[in-house]
Amino acid sequence: MTPLDLLLIGNESLTRECGEIARARGHRIAAVVTRHAGTAAWARDAGIAVHAPAALRDGSLVGALAGNSVDWVLSIANLNLVPDAVLGLACKGGVNFHDGPLPAYAGLNAPAWARIAGETRHGITWHRIEGGIDEGRVLVQRDFAIEAEDTALTLNAKAWEAGQGSFAELLGLLETDTPGTAQDLSRRTLFERAKRPAAAGRLDFGRPAAELVALVRGLDHGPYANPLLTPKIALDGRVIAVGAAEVVPGNGAAGEGAAGKGAPGTILSREDQAIVVACADGAVRLD
Repeated sequence: MTPLDLLLIGNESLTRECGEIARARGHRIAAVVTRHAGTAAWARDAGIAVHAPAALRDGSLVGALAGNSVDWVLSIANLNLVPDAVLGLACKGGVNFHDGPLPAYAGLNAPAWARIAGETRHGITWHRIEGGIDEGRVLVQRDFAIEAEDTALTLNAKAWEAGQGSFAELLGLLETDTPGTAQDLSRRTLFERAKRPAAAGRLDFGRPAAELVALVRGLDHGPYANPLLTPKIALDGRVIAVGAAEVVPGNGAAGEGAAGKGAPGTILSREDQAIVVACADGAVRLD
Protein backbone atom coordinates (compact mmCIF):
# COMPACT_ATOMS: atom_id res chain seq x y z
CA MET A 1 0.00 0.00 0.00
CA THR A 2 1.30 3.43 -0.96
CA PRO A 3 0.76 5.95 1.85
CA LEU A 4 -1.71 8.71 1.06
CA ASP A 5 -1.25 12.41 1.76
CA LEU A 6 -4.39 13.83 3.38
CA LEU A 7 -5.73 17.29 4.18
CA LEU A 8 -8.21 17.15 7.09
CA ILE A 9 -10.92 19.79 7.54
CA GLY A 10 -13.27 19.61 10.52
CA ASN A 11 -14.34 21.18 13.78
CA GLU A 12 -15.19 18.28 16.09
CA SER A 13 -13.37 15.49 17.87
CA LEU A 14 -14.32 13.09 15.07
CA THR A 15 -11.79 14.90 12.85
CA ARG A 16 -9.02 14.09 15.31
CA GLU A 17 -10.11 10.47 15.82
CA CYS A 18 -10.19 9.81 12.08
CA GLY A 19 -6.79 11.47 11.74
CA GLU A 20 -5.39 9.07 14.34
CA ILE A 21 -6.80 6.09 12.43
CA ALA A 22 -5.25 7.36 9.19
CA ARG A 23 -1.83 7.85 10.79
CA ALA A 24 -1.94 4.41 12.41
CA ARG A 25 -2.60 2.96 8.96
CA GLY A 26 0.55 4.63 7.63
CA HIS A 27 -0.92 7.65 5.88
CA ARG A 28 0.43 11.19 6.13
CA ILE A 29 -1.54 14.28 7.11
CA ALA A 30 -0.29 17.37 5.35
CA ALA A 31 -2.35 19.84 7.40
CA VAL A 32 -5.44 20.17 9.58
CA VAL A 33 -7.99 22.97 9.26
CA THR A 34 -10.00 23.31 12.47
CA ARG A 35 -11.37 25.59 15.17
CA HIS A 36 -11.69 22.65 17.59
CA ALA A 37 -9.14 23.15 20.38
CA GLY A 38 -8.60 19.47 21.08
CA THR A 39 -8.07 18.63 17.41
CA ALA A 40 -5.68 21.54 16.98
CA ALA A 41 -3.65 20.47 20.02
CA TRP A 42 -3.48 16.88 18.77
CA ALA A 43 -2.23 18.02 15.36
CA ARG A 44 0.44 20.30 16.81
CA ASP A 45 1.67 17.55 19.12
CA ALA A 46 1.99 15.32 16.06
CA GLY A 47 3.94 17.98 14.16
CA ILE A 48 1.10 18.66 11.72
CA ALA A 49 0.47 22.19 10.46
CA VAL A 50 -2.77 23.70 11.79
CA HIS A 51 -4.84 26.37 10.04
CA ALA A 52 -7.96 28.23 11.16
CA PRO A 53 -11.13 27.83 9.03
CA ALA A 54 -10.63 31.38 7.74
CA ALA A 55 -7.72 29.99 5.72
CA LEU A 56 -10.26 28.20 3.54
CA ARG A 57 -11.90 31.46 2.54
CA ASP A 58 -9.05 33.93 2.30
CA GLY A 59 -6.80 31.75 0.13
CA SER A 60 -3.99 31.46 2.67
CA LEU A 61 -4.36 27.68 2.89
CA VAL A 62 -3.85 27.31 -0.84
CA GLY A 63 -0.80 29.53 -0.58
CA ALA A 64 0.60 27.60 2.36
CA LEU A 65 0.29 24.28 0.55
CA ALA A 66 1.33 25.56 -2.87
CA GLY A 67 3.56 23.03 -4.57
CA ASN A 68 2.59 20.35 -2.01
CA SER A 69 -0.55 18.75 -3.40
CA VAL A 70 -2.32 16.04 -1.42
CA ASP A 71 -4.12 12.92 -2.57
CA TRP A 72 -7.41 13.56 -0.77
CA VAL A 73 -9.20 16.40 1.00
CA LEU A 74 -11.29 14.94 3.82
CA SER A 75 -14.12 17.06 5.24
CA ILE A 76 -15.04 15.48 8.58
CA ALA A 77 -17.56 17.23 10.86
CA ASN A 78 -17.24 20.38 8.78
CA LEU A 79 -20.46 22.31 8.08
CA ASN A 80 -19.01 24.72 5.51
CA LEU A 81 -18.54 24.19 1.80
CA VAL A 82 -14.97 23.43 0.76
CA PRO A 83 -13.86 26.02 -1.84
CA ASP A 84 -12.94 24.73 -5.30
CA ALA A 85 -9.43 26.13 -4.90
CA VAL A 86 -8.91 23.94 -1.83
CA LEU A 87 -10.36 20.88 -3.55
CA GLY A 88 -7.94 21.62 -6.35
CA LEU A 89 -5.09 20.79 -3.99
CA ALA A 90 -6.12 17.12 -4.12
CA CYS A 91 -4.90 14.85 -6.91
CA LYS A 92 -7.68 12.33 -6.39
CA GLY A 93 -10.55 14.39 -4.98
CA GLY A 94 -12.48 15.20 -1.86
CA VAL A 95 -14.62 13.16 0.54
CA ASN A 96 -17.20 14.41 3.03
CA PHE A 97 -18.64 12.84 6.19
CA HIS A 98 -22.40 13.36 6.34
CA ASP A 99 -24.41 12.63 9.49
CA GLY A 100 -27.40 11.25 7.62
CA PRO A 101 -28.35 8.60 5.05
CA LEU A 102 -28.11 9.93 1.51
CA PRO A 103 -29.93 10.82 -0.60
CA ALA A 104 -32.89 11.03 1.81
CA TYR A 105 -31.38 13.40 4.40
CA ALA A 106 -29.05 15.81 2.61
CA GLY A 107 -28.10 19.15 4.16
CA LEU A 108 -27.87 20.20 7.79
CA ASN A 109 -29.12 18.80 11.11
CA ALA A 110 -30.01 15.42 9.62
CA PRO A 111 -30.27 13.57 12.99
CA ALA A 112 -32.71 16.17 14.33
CA TRP A 113 -34.91 16.07 11.23
CA ALA A 114 -34.95 12.27 11.22
CA ARG A 115 -36.07 12.17 14.86
CA ILE A 116 -38.74 14.82 14.24
CA ALA A 117 -40.04 12.81 11.27
CA GLY A 118 -40.50 9.71 13.43
CA GLU A 119 -37.96 7.61 11.52
CA THR A 120 -37.03 4.26 13.05
CA ARG A 121 -33.54 4.11 11.51
CA HIS A 122 -30.85 6.66 10.69
CA GLY A 123 -27.28 6.48 9.47
CA ILE A 124 -24.19 8.18 8.11
CA THR A 125 -22.62 8.51 4.67
CA TRP A 126 -19.08 9.03 3.40
CA HIS A 127 -19.37 10.47 -0.10
CA ARG A 128 -17.25 12.17 -2.71
CA ILE A 129 -17.43 15.95 -2.87
CA GLU A 130 -18.84 16.62 -6.32
CA GLY A 131 -21.95 18.21 -7.81
CA GLY A 132 -24.27 20.03 -5.42
CA ILE A 133 -24.53 19.79 -1.64
CA ASP A 134 -24.25 16.13 -0.52
CA GLU A 135 -24.81 14.90 -4.09
CA GLY A 136 -21.52 13.04 -4.63
CA ARG A 137 -21.04 9.33 -5.18
CA VAL A 138 -21.46 7.24 -2.03
CA LEU A 139 -18.44 5.36 -0.72
CA VAL A 140 -19.54 4.02 2.68
CA GLN A 141 -22.82 4.03 4.58
CA ARG A 142 -23.74 2.75 8.05
CA ASP A 143 -27.20 2.68 9.60
CA PHE A 144 -28.47 2.26 13.15
CA ALA A 145 -31.76 2.08 15.01
CA ILE A 146 -33.57 5.13 16.38
CA GLU A 147 -34.87 4.07 19.79
CA ALA A 148 -37.93 5.60 21.46
CA GLU A 149 -35.77 7.48 23.98
CA ASP A 150 -33.36 8.90 21.40
CA THR A 151 -32.94 12.65 21.04
CA ALA A 152 -30.98 14.79 18.59
CA LEU A 153 -28.12 14.61 21.10
CA THR A 154 -28.01 10.82 21.29
CA LEU A 155 -28.44 10.43 17.52
CA ASN A 156 -25.50 12.77 16.98
CA ALA A 157 -23.49 10.54 19.30
CA LYS A 158 -24.54 7.44 17.34
CA ALA A 159 -23.55 9.16 14.09
CA TRP A 160 -20.14 10.02 15.60
CA GLU A 161 -19.61 6.38 16.53
CA ALA A 162 -20.73 5.16 13.11
CA GLY A 163 -18.38 7.63 11.42
CA GLN A 164 -15.41 6.55 13.46
CA GLY A 165 -16.27 2.87 13.11
CA SER A 166 -16.52 3.05 9.31
CA PHE A 167 -13.49 5.25 8.65
CA ALA A 168 -11.05 2.37 8.21
CA GLU A 169 -13.31 0.95 5.50
CA LEU A 170 -13.33 4.35 3.82
CA LEU A 171 -9.54 4.48 3.86
CA GLY A 172 -9.43 1.09 2.17
CA LEU A 173 -11.57 2.46 -0.67
CA LEU A 174 -9.48 5.63 -0.97
CA GLU A 175 -6.31 3.56 -1.18
CA THR A 176 -7.70 1.91 -4.33
CA ASP A 177 -9.42 5.07 -5.61
CA THR A 178 -12.80 3.30 -5.65
CA PRO A 179 -15.24 5.47 -7.62
CA GLY A 180 -18.30 4.94 -5.40
CA THR A 181 -21.97 4.60 -6.28
CA ALA A 182 -24.05 7.38 -7.81
CA GLN A 183 -27.03 8.55 -5.75
CA ASP A 184 -30.60 8.40 -6.98
CA LEU A 185 -31.22 12.12 -6.67
CA SER A 186 -34.94 11.67 -7.37
CA ARG A 187 -35.13 10.41 -3.76
CA ARG A 188 -33.23 13.39 -2.38
CA THR A 189 -34.50 15.76 0.29
CA LEU A 190 -32.35 18.78 1.14
CA PHE A 191 -32.61 20.31 4.61
CA GLU A 192 -31.25 23.82 4.17
CA ARG A 193 -29.67 25.95 6.89
CA ALA A 194 -32.76 28.17 7.25
CA LYS A 195 -35.31 25.34 7.49
CA ARG A 196 -37.20 25.21 10.81
CA PRO A 197 -40.13 23.19 12.21
CA ALA A 198 -43.58 24.66 11.58
CA ALA A 199 -45.07 27.34 13.85
CA ALA A 200 -41.66 28.12 15.38
CA GLY A 201 -41.80 24.82 17.27
CA ARG A 202 -45.10 25.51 19.06
CA LEU A 203 -46.76 22.22 19.95
CA ASP A 204 -50.05 21.56 18.19
CA PHE A 205 -52.14 19.40 20.52
CA GLY A 206 -54.43 18.51 17.64
CA ARG A 207 -51.62 16.18 16.53
CA PRO A 208 -50.97 12.64 17.83
CA ALA A 209 -48.94 12.27 21.01
CA ALA A 210 -46.11 10.41 19.28
CA GLU A 211 -45.59 13.32 16.85
CA LEU A 212 -45.33 15.82 19.71
CA VAL A 213 -42.81 13.68 21.56
CA ALA A 214 -40.79 13.24 18.35
CA LEU A 215 -40.68 17.01 17.88
CA VAL A 216 -39.51 17.68 21.44
CA ARG A 217 -36.87 14.96 21.34
CA GLY A 218 -35.73 15.94 17.87
CA LEU A 219 -35.02 19.45 19.17
CA ASP A 220 -33.21 18.23 22.31
CA HIS A 221 -29.46 18.85 21.87
CA GLY A 222 -28.65 18.49 25.54
CA PRO A 223 -25.94 20.90 26.73
CA TYR A 224 -24.86 21.77 23.17
CA ALA A 225 -25.97 24.75 21.11
CA ASN A 226 -29.37 24.18 19.50
CA PRO A 227 -29.06 24.97 15.75
CA LEU A 228 -32.83 24.91 15.16
CA LEU A 229 -35.22 26.18 17.86
CA THR A 230 -36.82 25.32 21.18
CA PRO A 231 -40.20 23.54 21.37
CA LYS A 232 -42.75 25.65 23.20
CA ILE A 233 -46.34 26.11 24.37
CA ALA A 234 -48.50 29.06 25.35
CA LEU A 235 -49.58 28.83 28.99
CA ASP A 236 -51.14 31.42 31.32
CA GLY A 237 -50.32 34.22 28.91
CA ARG A 238 -46.66 33.24 28.64
CA VAL A 239 -44.50 31.32 26.19
CA ILE A 240 -43.04 28.30 27.99
CA ALA A 241 -40.10 26.25 26.71
CA VAL A 242 -40.60 22.48 26.73
CA GLY A 243 -37.57 20.49 27.82
CA ALA A 244 -38.91 16.94 27.69
CA ALA A 245 -42.00 15.01 26.62
CA GLU A 246 -43.42 11.52 26.93
CA VAL A 247 -46.64 9.78 25.96
CA VAL A 248 -48.93 9.01 28.91
CA PRO A 249 -52.44 7.52 29.17
CA GLY A 250 -55.19 10.09 28.95
CA ASN A 251 -57.93 11.70 26.88
CA GLY A 252 -60.08 8.62 26.97
CA ALA A 253 -57.31 6.03 27.30
CA ALA A 254 -58.62 2.98 29.09
CA GLY A 255 -57.13 1.41 32.15
CA GLU A 256 -55.77 2.36 35.50
CA GLY A 257 -53.57 5.43 35.51
CA ALA A 258 -55.37 7.29 32.74
CA ALA A 259 -54.98 11.00 33.38
CA GLY A 260 -58.52 11.86 32.34
CA LYS A 261 -60.40 13.19 29.34
CA GLY A 262 -60.47 16.50 27.58
CA ALA A 263 -60.35 18.28 24.26
CA PRO A 264 -56.88 18.55 22.68
CA GLY A 265 -54.93 21.21 24.56
CA THR A 266 -56.72 20.63 27.88
CA ILE A 267 -54.41 20.42 30.87
CA LEU A 268 -55.34 17.17 32.58
CA SER A 269 -53.00 17.47 35.56
CA ARG A 270 -50.11 19.51 36.96
CA GLU A 271 -47.18 18.50 39.12
CA ASP A 272 -44.14 20.65 39.97
CA GLN A 273 -42.64 21.70 36.63
CA ALA A 274 -44.66 19.20 34.57
CA ILE A 275 -48.13 19.18 33.02
CA VAL A 276 -50.14 16.49 31.29
CA VAL A 277 -52.00 17.76 28.23
CA ALA A 278 -54.65 16.06 26.12
CA CYS A 279 -53.85 15.69 22.43
CA ALA A 280 -55.43 14.04 19.40
CA ASP A 281 -55.08 10.43 20.48
CA GLY A 282 -54.07 10.46 24.14
CA ALA A 283 -51.95 12.74 26.28
CA VAL A 284 -48.40 13.96 26.69
CA ARG A 285 -46.45 14.82 29.81
CA LEU A 286 -44.38 17.96 29.28
CA ASP A 287 -41.53 18.87 31.59
